[in-house]
Amino acid sequence: VSDTSDDGDDTDGNTTDDITELVINPDPIIEATKVASVTDTNGNGVTDLGDVITYTITVENTGNVTLTNVALTDTFVDGNGNPLTLTGPTFVSSDLGSLEGTLQVGETATYTATYVITQSDVDAGGVSNSVVADGDSPAGTTVSDTSDDGDDLDGNTSDDPTETTIAESPSLEAVKVVAISNDVLP
Repeated sequence: VSDTSDDGDDTDGNTTDDITELVINPDPIIEATKVASVTDTNGNGVTDLGDVITYTITVENTGNVTLTNVALTDTFVDGNGNPLTLTGPTFVSSDLGSLEGTLQVGETATYTATYVITQSDVDAGGVSNSVVADGDSPAGTTVSDTSDDGDDLDGNTSDDPTETTIAESPSLEAVKVVAISNDVLP
């Protein structure tokens, strides 16, 4: 005696020996975060000319399908909105071992980029940087996310640029030298 299983749902029109199916809807999601740290190259304790900003970008697959063709598009401007160019982003690693461009479900890839602060950045009051990460699902759906700065305590909880503020510190020094001559007139 034998019997092929039934799915137990006779309302679907199949009353005997129908396959039990579980439909998993693909839900591709990508999340990007970009944080900055400043190396005080001259040791003066303030962010200023010549200091190096290192950006760490993490891109995570929070969906339920593998993402391919993962790419980053960076937008980097000074405090006046003028476009700037940084070095990178460069792929560093992924926590599940995927190569650059692929993110498995739950995997996070890390990238870095650097920038040396110029005088025009100081004059503009700082720099602002964000990245758009995108990737493709197996069905060909492209998903994207604009990076968050990683600080949800600032009131912005998503898609806010990573800003490095450079405080003004104007100063002026004047020196006046007086020379006294003891010459006697005849």
